[in-house]
Amino acid sequence: MKKLQLNDAQAQDFIKVLKNVLKDHVNDLSENEKGEFMLESKEGGVQRLFQLNYIYATDNSHINLMDAKTKLTLVRINLDSRFHNNSDGKVWGRRVEIFSEDEFYKKNDSFTHIKAHSLPFDGIQDTDDFLIALKELLNYTNTHKQNRITITIKSHLAL
Repeated sequence: MKKLQLNDAQAQDFIKVLKNVLKDHVNDLSENEKGEFMLESKEGGVQRLFQLNYIYATDNSHINLMDAKTKLTLVRINLDSRFHNNSDGKVWGRRVEIFSEDEFYKKNDSFTHIKAHSLPFDGIQDTDDFLIALKELLNYTNTHKQNRITITIKSHLAL
C-alpha cells in the first residue's frame, strides 16, 4: 500500500500555521476561469510553500489549498451540487474537504486523502458565493496579507 507523505498532525499544523500571500494576485473572473497564487510560512525559521488553486463557474466553483512540496490537498471548498464519496458514504452539495490520513487508509484507493464535510463546517459558512468562500478558506487557514489578493467577478447583464 502507498504511504502518504504527510500525517494528520502535520497537515493540521500546515492548515493552522500563519501563512502570507507571497505577491499581489489580481484576477477579474469570467465563467470557467481558473487562477492560482502562492502562500508561504516561515514558522520556526523554516519556509514552507503552499499553493491555492481555484476555478470559478456557476454551480461548479472550487478553491483548493495544497502543500506545494507534496501536492497534497489540505483544505478544499467545493461549491457545486455534486458529491464526494467518503469511505462511510456520500456528501452531497456544497462541502469542505479536509486532509485525512484515516480516510486515505479506509478508502484504500491509493489516492483519496481528504474527507468531505457538508457546509457549514468548523466556522466555514454555507454559501454559494465564490468570494465569500475564498475569504472563509483564507481565514480558516490563517492566511495573512489578504490585501494582496484582488479578485472580482465580471458582471454579465442580459437584456
